[in-house]
Amino acid sequence: MMSFAGFWSRATPPPGSADRIASALRRQAGSTLGISTLPSGLASLAGVFGPGESVGETPDGSVQCVLDGDLYNRADVRKFVTSRTRDLRTDSNAELIAHLWQAKGRDMLMSLRGGYALAILDRANSTLFVARDALGHRPLFVYEGHEGWAVGSDLRAVLAWPATRPALETRALDHFLAYHIPPQPLTLFRNVRKILPAGWLEIRNGRVEEGRYWEPTYYDPAGQNPDEVAQHAFSYLFESVKAHTRDLDRPTVCLEGDPYSAVLAGLASLAKRGRFTTFSLKHAWIPAETRSGTAAAVARFGCPHHEEEVAGSIAELLDAIADVNIEGLPISRMAQAMLFAGSASASSPGVLTAAGGELYWLAGRRPVPPPLSTLGAWRQVKESGGSSAGLSVALRAEFEARMTVPTAERASLAGRPGIPALDAVTEVMKHAATPGEASAAAYVDAACFLPDLFISPIQAACRARGFPARSPLADPSAVQLLVPVVHSLAGQNPLQGLRRVFESLVPEDAFWNARWSRPEDWETATWRELGERACDSLTERRSLERGLFEGSHVRRLVEDQRAGRERNERKLLLLFALELWMRSGIDPR
Repeated sequence: MMSFAGFWSRATPPPGSADRIASALRRQAGSTLGISTLPSGLASLAGVFGPGESVGETPDGSVQCVLDGDLYNRADVRKFVTSRTRDLRTDSNAELIAHLWQAKGRDMLMSLRGGYALAILDRANSTLFVARDALGHRPLFVYEGHEGWAVGSDLRAVLAWPATRPALETRALDHFLAYHIPPQPLTLFRNVRKILPAGWLEIRNGRVEEGRYWEPTYYDPAGQNPDEVAQHAFSYLFESVKAHTRDLDRPTVCLEGDPYSAVLAGLASLAKRGRFTTFSLKHAWIPAETRSGTAAAVARFGCPHHEEEVAGSIAELLDAIADVNIEGLPISRMAQAMLFAGSASASSPGVLTAAGGELYWLAGRRPVPPPLSTLGAWRQVKESGGSSAGLSVALRAEFEARMTVPTAERASLAGRPGIPALDAVTEVMKHAATPGEASAAAYVDAACFLPDLFISPIQAACRARGFPARSPLADPSAVQLLVPVVHSLAGQNPLQGLRRVFESLVPEDAFWNARWSRPEDWETATWRELGERACDSLTERRSLERGLFEGSHVRRLVEDQRAGRERNERKLLLLFALELWMRSGIDPR
């Protein structure tokens, strides 16, 4: 595991720039900092390099690659590279990618499978190239200004570039308060955006080009034999689990008391012929329902299992979240992710998580639990002829319904432009048979919104602890097929759709009828523990003086909450998450 940042200046960078970047990049045990530059000195690539795994270059040094993440088809990539050259000096994935770049250029991205962000410095062609995996397991940020560009997998390093001068992006704040997270490509910082999943950016001789190497395609299962569709979906997810475990002798699955982690355990057992183990966590924030669901999975698969009690107070956990959550990820998800990442079991080699399984549960549900409600928005897109501007209006309308904002801020919302990231949503819905079709809406949720909610938190928490997280359920090929299939088979009950797909693996009624924990259970547990703390924190002078919201409005929310006149847990939790974000050490003004 490592982090990197790349920079292209239109002029010589100010003195001390490298030192600021170096201090911002998180140093991990046993790692070193490396900085490479083009001969002109106008482009550089910096990274915190793990031992042998994260950086590599071609023998002549003309191409250097820095990799943040994992490759799951390493064997295939290595076979191709060794067919062209025998001059490999290390065993790192990054060196393989450097050779692949020399052979294929940016077309190499279609040959990579994994969860990663990568950067390549091509000295021979004066090129800085960055790219992100297809479903966005790893973040990748970019700043563009008059002085040049900054890119990186670590947001702090991008913000440390002297030209960035971070300020709060109010448009992203609107969506954070409505949806728990700024929709891509927005971040909470002005002029800093995320490169979309499957996106790439190339700076060659000071000229920028961007694109995407993979676009989500809606798979319509209507009119097909349900049994054949279910078997087809099963094979896709099984193939994903095999790819994620090919290099593991005995993987370990984290059972979270939901059917997705249980199905993941079953697929791992099938892929490794029973050679796997499981573990679960115990903490005050973990819903009680997780234990019964975990017990059902252990009984079904008969695997070695242990329960680990996670220590640490709520205050300590909040401090850890505040330190990590510079991306503005949802606090309830970050709580779950930090508990996982803080456990001894999670840091052992070969751990698989079911992060992304929620895509199959939440996507397309009608009515869907917060923070997403999309059916009306999709219908508007269809009726407006495919314009993403209409969808942005719907997003703003839902924000208005969820969070009362000061009049001055509300007036400024109406004139804001649409969100480019929603163009992919538009394309999917253009080809849907019916406006608001359930399986199409489910797929759009899964491909465009839910990954940031359910994959990014676990990845951010594990990155902070210095180890990778593998999430086979969040494979883009599997999501592309399985989400619409599950919802077409089940209608309003995705659990029954999942059963139709995996009944050959788990036929027992008792397994599927167990009381599984739901994503909402986690949020309820988090609200319960954080309610008073949020009220106290939000009424402190330092919080009210930030001026993001009217102090009287915040106080009224708190008073209604404490008096029991109105339950405001979600609004308070979102504001509290923003307060924690303010404590991340970044001055947004």
